[in-house]
Amino acid sequence: MSDLLNIPVRQPNKLVTQHNNLINSYFDIPTVQLRAFIYALGHIHKDDKELTHVKIPIDALYASKGGKNFKQVAKLATELQEIKFKVESQSPDKTGKMKRTYLSMVIFPTVSYTQDSRFIITKINNDLAPYLLDLKGNYTQAELEQLLSLKTIQAYRIYMFIKQGLFKDKPTTIKYKQLRLMLGLDLELNEDEAKRAGLPEGDRIKVIKYPLFAEFKRRILDTAKEELLDTDMAFDYKINKKGRNADSITFYLVKTINVLPSAAPEMLQANPKTLQHNLFSSPTPVIGTDKVTANAVRIMRDKYAFSEVQIQKYIQQLPPLVITKANNWFSTNKATLTFTSEAEWFAKHLDNKIEKNKG
Repeated sequence: MSDLLNIPVRQPNKLVTQHNNLINSYFDIPTVQLRAFIYALGHIHKDDKELTHVKIPIDALYASKGGKNFKQVAKLATELQEIKFKVESQSPDKTGKMKRTYLSMVIFPTVSYTQDSRFIITKINNDLAPYLLDLKGNYTQAELEQLLSLKTIQAYRIYMFIKQGLFKDKPTTIKYKQLRLMLGLDLELNEDEAKRAGLPEGDRIKVIKYPLFAEFKRRILDTAKEELLDTDMAFDYKINKKGRNADSITFYLVKTINVLPSAAPEMLQANPKTLQHNLFSSPTPVIGTDKVTANAVRIMRDKYAFSEVQIQKYIQQLPPLVITKANNWFSTNKATLTFTSEAEWFAKHLDNKIEKNKG
């Protein structure tokens, strides 16, 4: 235990990399436990040969930043050890014939916490190493900041599902029944389990959540669509039916741009070519009244008490989503940083991003 306490606190990577079989695996976990998993993924480096222990700041896991007592964190540690992944894939047998394989495992076999510590210490199950280390292909990367900012498991799962399909350069379609299994809303049982569960003969699927499609649509699809609206995976979807029942769902990536401000007559009167250049070619985004911009302004004004001059400077020189992601990253990692003033640190961080863009 003493050796674990001496594990250094490391900055996580900006990118999280996972094998696509892991992205398509079957699981459903609460948001706090999901953040722990994502944060641990962020500490895997591309040259790592084995999975190692990681210190996870407790503040990085909770939306509310109040102190957590020993009993609360001990409960979290127990819950982390109960999370399971169920991974299905295909691999050749001795004759070369492709066979379905099934693997079930816990994510965190051990979790430790010492009273009054700001961290929990854990390690991802070594059995997951083939899905996380030395990946040669069939993997997907996503920004750690973006993933940690997501509030629901359904938004995270759909975000990664759409992300892995981007290379196809076309909408991604998945069977409704398969999506339910992937999200942990249904459970596929073996024959004995199905009998014990009292399922009709030949039926192996046990419904866990949202049996009605209307409820699934509202709780899963529409919730994720709203949450991902301000991300790089903003999407719309189409329900494909067989008869009267949903058969599959097609996800379409939605491209968004900021709108023109209402009080910009000189812009509206500009030459059409100039207007087109300002909208689509200028490195400085057009300031809009959209939700992303409003959120970035609110963060700078309410959380960091920036002056109006500062707010205008950053909103004119950085995309609003970059400001929001920077805030999410700082909120997650500030326990590992050294600073005297949150506002000063954040302003310097944004200034560095502006200078990087100029370079």
